[in-house]
Amino acid sequence: MHEPGLLCRLIAESYTPHALHIIRDVLAEHKTHVLRPVAHGLFAASPSQAPNSVTGYQNVWIRDNVMVANSFRLRGELRPAIACMEGLTQFLANQAPRFREIIRDPSLRREANRRPHIRFTAQTLAELPEKWPHAQNDALGHALWFRFQLANSGALPLSPAEAEIFRLFPDYFAGIEYWRDADSGAWEEGRKINSSSVGAVVAGLEEMRMNGDSGTDPEQLDELIAKGRERLNKTLPFEAPPERMVDAALLLLIHPLNVIRDPSAENAIINLVQARLKGEVGIKRYAGDSYFCQDYDEWFRPGEMSGDFSERLDFRDAHLRPNCEAQWCIFDPLLSIIFGRRFLADRSRTDAFHQQIHYFNRSLAQISAAGACPELYFLKNGRYIPNAHTPLAWTQANQALALHLMEQSVQETQ
Repeated sequence: MHEPGLLCRLIAESYTPHALHIIRDVLAEHKTHVLRPVAHGLFAASPSQAPNSVTGYQNVWIRDNVMVANSFRLRGELRPAIACMEGLTQFLANQAPRFREIIRDPSLRREANRRPHIRFTAQTLAELPEKWPHAQNDALGHALWFRFQLANSGALPLSPAEAEIFRLFPDYFAGIEYWRDADSGAWEEGRKINSSSVGAVVAGLEEMRMNGDSGTDPEQLDELIAKGRERLNKTLPFEAPPERMVDAALLLLIHPLNVIRDPSAENAIINLVQARLKGEVGIKRYAGDSYFCQDYDEWFRPGEMSGDFSERLDFRDAHLRPNCEAQWCIFDPLLSIIFGRRFLADRSRTDAFHQQIHYFNRSLAQISAAGACPELYFLKNGRYIPNAHTPLAWTQANQALALHLMEQSVQETQ
C-alpha cells in the first residue's frame, strides 16, 4: 500500500469534460505538469535536484528529453519541443568526433566511454567526467527519429549544417552493426542485444529515409532498416532472448515510435507487461530489477544509489528479495496514451477506451499528496513510498499527454 495521493477523491470509473476540467485545475494549481528547461531548451531528469546533487538527476539524458519534447509537440506546444531538439542537436554536434572515431574503427565500440555520450550537463553542453554506460543505441535512435519527425512535418526544416551531423548516424549504426550490437539500453545496465534499442534505431532510420534533405544514400538506409527489421521479426515480443524476455522498454516501440508493423506483436508486448510487470502501485521495468529494490537506501550510500552498476549488476541484484522490485510511474500514463490513441483511431474500440481510463486512473493515483509525479515507488519498511527523484520530467511529460488524450476521448463520447 501507499499513502493516498492528491487526486484520490477525483478518480472515477468514467469522466465528463467537466470532471477532467476540475482535475486539470487541481494539477495546474500544484504545478504538477510544469516543465521548465534548465538551459539550451533542455530539461533536467528531475527538476527537484540541486546542481551538485549526488543523484546525478540534475543532468540531461538524451532519451528523457526526446520524451519530454515529444509530449509538448503532441499537445500542440511546438516552441519548447523545437528548442529542446535544437539543444540536443548542439550537443550531438559536439559528439561528432566520437561518431567519426568509431566509424573509422568500429572495434572502439567495445569501450562504452568511447561511444557518443548520452548524458551531459545542460548549462554548458559538456560531457560529464565520470564513467557511464554510454552504449545506448536507443537514445541515439530516439534523437534521430524526433529530429526527422520535426523536419518531415515542416516544424523544423533541416539545415545543411544539421544534415552534416545527422549523416553520421547511418555510418555509425552500420559500423557498430546495431542489429546485433550489445548495448546498455533504456535502463543503462548490462549490455545485451535489446529489441527496444534495435527498434528505436529502425524508427530513426525510417524517419530519416522519408526526408529529401538529409543527403544520405537511400540504398544504405534501406539495407540498414532491413537488417533491423529482420532482427525484430525474430525477437519480438521479447526484449533480449534468452537473457531478458519481458521488458517495459518495449512499450516505447509502440509509443512514441510507432515502429511495430504487426498488431499481434504490439498486443503481445502489452499483454506480457500486464501479466508479468503490472503491480499494485505502478509497473516494474522488468522482473528481477534491483534498482530501488526494498529498503534500497539502506544498502547503498546516496552517491551509489543511481550510479553506474552496468559492470557489477550481480552485486546489486543480490540485494533484491523476490517480488520487491520498484514500481515505476512512467508506464501507466504511457499505456493510457497507447489505448487512447487506439480509441481515437477507431471509436468503436470501447475496450481500448476502458483501458485508457484504467491506466489514466492508476497514473493519477501515483501523484503524491504534494501534487508531484514520482519516478517510482519502492518498498521502505514494507510500505511503498516515492524515491527522491520526484518529480521526474519523463513522468510529468507522459502524464500530461495522457490527460490531453483523455480529454479528447471523453469529448468524443459526449
